[in-house]
Amino acid sequence: MEQYSYHEETGKITLEKKTVQNSENAGKSIYLMSLDEFLSHPRKLVRKNNFIHSMTPIQYCKIEKYRECVQGTMRVPKGNKGQVCIHNFGFYLSEQELYLVEESHFLMEYLNKMAEGTYEGYSFRQILLALFEELLQDEVLYLQKQEEHLAGLEEELLKKIPDYFYEMIMKYRKRFNIFHAYYEQLMNMGDVMQTSVNGGLSEEEKAQWQLFSNRAERLHDHVEMLREYLVQIRELYQSLIAVQQNQVMSILTVVTTIFLPLTLIAGWYGMNFPNMPEFGWKYAYPAVIIVSILVIILEIIYFKKKKML
Repeated sequence: MEQYSYHEETGKITLEKKTVQNSENAGKSIYLMSLDEFLSHPRKLVRKNNFIHSMTPIQYCKIEKYRECVQGTMRVPKGNKGQVCIHNFGFYLSEQELYLVEESHFLMEYLNKMAEGTYEGYSFRQILLALFEELLQDEVLYLQKQEEHLAGLEEELLKKIPDYFYEMIMKYRKRFNIFHAYYEQLMNMGDVMQTSVNGGLSEEEKAQWQLFSNRAERLHDHVEMLREYLVQIRELYQSLIAVQQNQVMSILTVVTTIFLPLTLIAGWYGMNFPNMPEFGWKYAYPAVIIVSILVIILEIIYFKKKKML
């Protein structure tokens, strides 16, 4: 368990030198701990059982606002080498303490980054919002990279239809669906925090949560645009496949049409009736060959003139 202290006068977040155990700290503290450490923590917290129930397991991002505390859970997707890793954590905010409960030490990087800055004028409740904003810090860059990848996929598709195209499309669609749901849940969290419950937040805090909701909404719209772009790429793929199939069918049709008269000639003279005039003619075989070649040449000239070859 790690403890950070927040000083409202200076706006600084400081990592304590020692891990705190069984502390009854009267100051404003941020605790980063595992679920087992939270369960064994001696501090008596209001609605603690409700928080523990929502943590096992974490299903989605949500926030619950009470008179005594604000608590909730987060499922944060992060892109990593073409994959999406899901990081789960819970948060419990009281007047003096903020508990961040996770198992993977995912938040330590963000808390250390926050410790490098200052949050002068922020109330303790706004520190939770500052953490959420820090989680969204690089989201625009990630979505822009995804858009560039889709543009590259489109260019590659115009040159040559890649193998396993549908598998690639499915991966992108699954990825965008995860981020689409994530940003929508963040928007709902911002709306919940702006509602007045027993006095609620100050006007300044409401305005900051509104900005957070607007930011999440813009990211949500960006993902929605990427999903539409992905649909357009899939439609382009289907169009190219259809064009390719039409070209193949056109070639097969032309080839069949060219050899259809030859089939007729072969069938006609394959009957071998004794009274056929050409049957006993010694030049009949060369004549049939010449006629067949002329038919093929005339058909090729016709199809080229009609731009069918």
